[in-house]
Amino acid sequence: MRKMLALAVAATSWASCAPAAEQDAGFYAGLALGQTRLTDWCNSAPGVTISACEDSDTGWKLLGGYRFNRYLAIEATYVDWGKVSGTANGISVSAEQTSWGAGVVGSLPINAQFSIFGKAGFLKTEQQIRRPGATFTRDDDEFNYGLGVKYAFAPRWAARAEWERTDQLKVEMISIGAEFRF
Repeated sequence: MRKMLALAVAATSWASCAPAAEQDAGFYAGLALGQTRLTDWCNSAPGVTISACEDSDTGWKLLGGYRFNRYLAIEATYVDWGKVSGTANGISVSAEQTSWGAGVVGSLPINAQFSIFGKAGFLKTEQQIRRPGATFTRDDDEFNYGLGVKYAFAPRWAARAEWERTDQLKVEMISIGAEFRF
């Protein structure tokens, strides 16, 4: 939590020194849907053989942020990474992952409608692992990063496509979504 707060304070301080175009500043919110993959889920651990493994699912996220200018924003997200499953040594296991967090988004406008962006931040991730008769919880504070493109198709609306990944759980998502500027 301290890392997220320090990142937000640093971004806010830097943005207050940067010249902001009035029409580019303001709050925004969005929703995205995509394909997720838990990259290490199907790897066998010593003494464990995983079969009938499914390491991908449909995921979604809610996002909201404040754009200081056309180049810099801070963004909060809630991500449902979906559910993965498999059979380990003859026992069915599954896991569901969710995260919430905040980060900094840097954008590079290509023209009035199209821009590319990169983001970096921190997430609080919870994973519920289930097997018959037991549920285990794994909590991680982790680094999150991603790249994307955005196309403003109306004055307040934009479509965005994005790839993102976490560093501890090693889950990634490719998503398509919409963003609304207030």
